[in-house]
Amino acid sequence: MASWTIDSPMTHTLDGIVALKVRIVGGQVNIIPTDDPVTFEISDIEGEPLEVTQEAGILTIHYRDLTGQGFLDRLKPLQLTAYKNMRSRRATVNLRVPRDCPVEVTTATAPVVAAGLTARTRIRTATGEVTLDEVSGETDLNTADGSASVRGPGGTLGFNSATGQLAVAGGRLSELRAKTVSGSVLVDTDLSASARVRVTTVSGEVALRVPAESSAKVELRAVTGGLDSDFGLDRNNAPARNTLSGKIGMGVEPASISVNSVSGRTALLRRAPEVPAAIPEGA
Repeated sequence: MASWTIDSPMTHTLDGIVALKVRIVGGQVNIIPTDDPVTFEISDIEGEPLEVTQEAGILTIHYRDLTGQGFLDRLKPLQLTAYKNMRSRRATVNLRVPRDCPVEVTTATAPVVAAGLTARTRIRTATGEVTLDEVSGETDLNTADGSASVRGPGGTLGFNSATGQLAVAGGRLSELRAKTVSGSVLVDTDLSASARVRVTTVSGEVALRVPAESSAKVELRAVTGGLDSDFGLDRNNAPARNTLSGKIGMGVEPASISVNSVSGRTALLRRAPEVPAAIPEGA
């Protein structure tokens, strides 16, 4: 195992890396693909030094006192700010990794930017913003208050947040799972054949735009929230339960779209063929 303790700016190139794990507090994490050997660059370090290890092909960047028995993973994200001068810990971490490198990133406040990854991408943050560009494969995002902007995704996308917003533009998804308390979910994307879309929220807005020629079975449900659709769906209003449901399009492998809301407004929107995908402004 190779290891480094980093308390000043450093750049290093490594061979044989097959997975990446990053656990920091504040600062910034940037990840881009490369066909060259893996490179990590650490700068703008404040507070405790970072530990970097290379073992069995796994590159790990973290704080030594946050690794014992999965300590960082067990802490609730908002608890991190009260632990051992967390607010003073900052570092900018820039990484170049293979496109098919599985990535796991955990931060408290640090924003995360990643592009061009094609394997498994898992990001957890309390308040950091997440920005993804052309990421495919299996993507899971978990935040407390941080929002996520995703452009051109592929494969599966999961989002779980209390108040953070999910905004998606473009790409083609085989599965979308989104769960929020009050965070909005604004998505304009193509759906693969037999794709599954599941959105659950308490009071967050949901705006889902799909191409006009999409084929899908749809069920939109709300307790008190408004329901709207650009497609011809059947409406059923009852005490404490409103629904819009039906089939859109004529495909033989329709997607499945389900939205459940308590008081948030929900809209299923139609994108004309000549119009490029863009983040909906809201329901």
